[in-house]
Amino acid sequence: GARAALSVLLPVACAELLSLGSSWWLTRWATAADAAQRTGLLYLAGYACWAVAAAAVVVVRSRVAIGVGLAAGEKIHDALLNSVVRAPLAFFDTTPVGRLLTRFGREMQTVDIYLPAAMQSYGNTLAAISAALGLVCATSPLFAAVLLPLGVIYASVYAFYTASSREIKRLDSSSRAPVVSHVAASLRGLPTIRAFDTARLFTSQCDAHLDANLRAALTSALTNCWLGLRLELLGAAIAATAALLAFARNAGAAGATIAAPLVRGAGGVGTAALALTLALQVTQSLNWSVRQATEVEANLIAVERVHSYSNLTPEPGYAGAPAAAAAASAAAARAAPASPGADAHGSAEAYARAATAYAEATAPP
Repeated sequence: GARAALSVLLPVACAELLSLGSSWWLTRWATAADAAQRTGLLYLAGYACWAVAAAAVVVVRSRVAIGVGLAAGEKIHDALLNSVVRAPLAFFDTTPVGRLLTRFGREMQTVDIYLPAAMQSYGNTLAAISAALGLVCATSPLFAAVLLPLGVIYASVYAFYTASSREIKRLDSSSRAPVVSHVAASLRGLPTIRAFDTARLFTSQCDAHLDANLRAALTSALTNCWLGLRLELLGAAIAATAALLAFARNAGAAGATIAAPLVRGAGGVGTAALALTLALQVTQSLNWSVRQATEVEANLIAVERVHSYSNLTPEPGYAGAPAAAAAASAAAARAAPASPGADAHGSAEAYARAATAYAEATAPP
């Protein structure tokens, strides 16, 4: 809910602000005019306080993100388990074992481990990018005009890559279940396979399932290469623009123009150097942010697949089963008359009537 989102986002923002503050304090330390101040304990103690506070908030941020993720994963797992153990027998007759193993194995592993880690990394990267671009815009306001078209290009690349990666991840998840099902079925029927000497046939079938799954994985790797090339070019453009504006703010000709305030911005040379350093790191941050955003959306497919088995119609008689169906089944079983020759276990006729009443009571409307 909103409380959980606030508890996760607040440490992320605080950690990034403290990290940026420690870098700013280091810049002030390096550009101090008095040599005695540079060698004194004031700046050293201040930088140590910034660093310790940032480290403490990073620990709190990680613990909160992991705790929220595990709590959500526990609720999802309990809902899945309660739904499956109460499912009718017909569900297990029509559902492959590999599909159930995938839901309780790989999909739940994604929900418990990969999804919280991807969301935490995505939030940290967005905070770092926002801080870097905000500092560059503060030191060189003209950078905001260049940032707008670069943002449009970034959004278009992100939308195209995300749509493709989401479907590729869906193909990878759907092609993994046949592999698990085939292996499980082969292990159960191993004596029959050896008796009829069909090991080569089952091996070729398993290879076909593996090839289908690996095709999706190779396609995902190719799309990552496509994304990396474009984001590297975009990050290089951002770094080059920030460097040009940083040099322009200290040029003598720029100080004589009317647009000097737009070029110079706020802060001194040290702040401009810090902004340029952060702009050089934006390339890697942009690449990582898109990958993590796509990873979050792809991992949410695991939640969707688990949720599809969390609302199964339960077997009548279990807690949560339709009360009307359970009551009708019990009443029909009690009203079924026993035949004169019935033994202690009941007659075949009474069993048939009870089975018919059960089928009518559980039939969908």
